[in-house]
Amino acid sequence: MASSVLSVSSLNQLAKQTLEASLSGIAVAGEIRSLTRAASGHVYFTLKDTQAEVRCALFRAAALRVKADFANGDAVIVRGSVSLYTPRGDYQLIVSGVELAGDGQLAVLFEALKKKLFNEGLFDAARKRPIPALPRRIGVISSAAGAAVHDVVSTLTRRLPLAEITLFPVAVQGEAAATELTYALRSISENSDFDVILLVRGGGSMSDLWAFNDEALARAIIACPMPVISGVGHEIDFTISDFVADMRAATPTAAAELATPMPLLELMQRLQGQAGQVFRQFENRINAAGQYLDGWVHRLQNQRLILAQRHHPRLTLELRLQRAIRRQWQARRSVLQQQTSLLARFSPARWVLENRSRFERMRWRLQQALIQRVQTQQQSLVRRQGLLRVEAVQRQIGQQWRRLLELNNRLHRAADHTQRQQAQRLTQARDVLHALSPQRVLERGYSMVETNSTLIARAQDLQSALNHAPHFLDLTIRFADGTVPILAKKSAPIIGG
Repeated sequence: MASSVLSVSSLNQLAKQTLEASLSGIAVAGEIRSLTRAASGHVYFTLKDTQAEVRCALFRAAALRVKADFANGDAVIVRGSVSLYTPRGDYQLIVSGVELAGDGQLAVLFEALKKKLFNEGLFDAARKRPIPALPRRIGVISSAAGAAVHDVVSTLTRRLPLAEITLFPVAVQGEAAATELTYALRSISENSDFDVILLVRGGGSMSDLWAFNDEALARAIIACPMPVISGVGHEIDFTISDFVADMRAATPTAAAELATPMPLLELMQRLQGQAGQVFRQFENRINAAGQYLDGWVHRLQNQRLILAQRHHPRLTLELRLQRAIRRQWQARRSVLQQQTSLLARFSPARWVLENRSRFERMRWRLQQALIQRVQTQQQSLVRRQGLLRVEAVQRQIGQQWRRLLELNNRLHRAADHTQRQQAQRLTQARDVLHALSPQRVLERGYSMVETNSTLIARAQDLQSALNHAPHFLDLTIRFADGTVPILAKKSAPIIGG
């Protein structure tokens, strides 16, 4: 019985031999805690998991061979042997090697793949394609249940409502995520109708974002025929997809903004500017045509003056008549110019009809005045020259009358020709104004939101109106074929706000 009694030091020595013999060259996974680097070069730390912990010692010779840079909180896999410190009876793990696990190992794989693709020239800026200013169809590859896709869709809808958005729902985390992302991108590549592709996901750890560091996905992005924008994680997160994509966005929302470089408001401002240029060119052409007509009228006046000087005895009455008609024509032309300047306020067709009838009435009155004047002169000549000269006077009056009728017909044709030209120009101007009218814009698929007959052009205006409303806000959505009343609740969220 006495021979089986051991001393404490013998017991600890026997336990040490047993542990070192049975637990040698083992690998243990855990998280580093209480890391201490001694001045001697030895490293001491505690390796723990959710239920237990063990003390570890990495001596200087072994520490020099370890290449992994580990710190407190790192998940590691250590290799070594179990030993017992006999003076205290504490056992510990004598570490011979340390490897990073979890995100640390992922970081090593990330750098290796990054270096490989960089050496192949897949990160070169020369191969990056520009993003179209006004994309018609936008493809979004993301999780349908994530918050990121809602931010992207609301941003795209707010900035460019005309664009058609197609969502390709995929898993963005887990073992199957990389395969689904690659398959979706290759499927889109077979359909060249898209103008730009958005590859987006919210923030997370490196392991959460690891699907976007897949080599097959990176090569699918390179092979995609349309430009790809990568918006993965937050501003501090970088993935392989960011490096190979045509443009990298700091966040999913920033990716949506980069995909729509020209928002709807800027597009409308440009269109309004171009419409103003067209209208000014139209006015300039009208003014130039008027100056050209004035030049010909001036030349006609000079020719008539020369003719009157050569044939004064016979054409005095005709010249006076022409001057009177010219004054009337200038008065009508002045009215025509004034009415043309009011084109934006009154109907061109109605203006032409009204002035045409007024011109006809004026011409009829002029003809009646001419007939009365000729008859008066005929009676005066008969009284002065007597009955013997009646026949000669009648012939002279007949000749003058035929001459006046010919001049009146020429004047009528010239007036009709000028009036038809002005009517054609006014019709063209009416068509241009009709094409630029808000109704035509609504017929192309737009709609307008109004409250109390006030147009709401921005989301923040609608939010402000809701904030000032007691409980509900009466809204009216105007379409091309009518209006729809809507009752908005004050607490309801506003998409895109």
